[in-house]
Amino acid sequence: MKRLFITLLLGVCIQTVNAQTKGNPQLGLRLGLPFGATARYFFSDANAVEGIAGVYSGTFTVTGLYERHFDLSPQTTEGLGWFIGGGAHMGSRKTDGNMKFIAGVDGIGGMDYTFPSLPLNLSLDWKPAIHFNTSSDLTDFALSVRYTFGR
Repeated sequence: MKRLFITLLLGVCIQTVNAQTKGNPQLGLRLGLPFGATARYFFSDANAVEGIAGVYSGTFTVTGLYERHFDLSPQTTEGLGWFIGGGAHMGSRKTDGNMKFIAGVDGIGGMDYTFPSLPLNLSLDWKPAIHFNTSSDLTDFALSVRYTFGR
């Protein structure tokens, strides 16, 4: 009985996202910091890459992220999950009237919901960015709305 309980518990903890569809790209708008466009591609049911082109406070960045997605559907509602990941960014920032090149590393974590009957995805995330040569942005939160192609 103890082994069965541990096996079931492990199965629930390592469940991967079934709501996402491998190979179907997502394209949408990121509403928050940075504000801009977002594109995501799942190369397996639980692994994705995301690109963000965003602007905020005299700053323009292009960010590439790897994300690992986890399904919460068995415990909650169909299509709900969470994700965590990281990557890097580069861009420019206007400081004291001068444009300055910036680059750095990013983390990302958040909640994700894919509508079961619509080709629409929503995610709420926290994306701290550490810049190598200027002040960091550690309080970047956003809501992303994406259309899923091929669904």
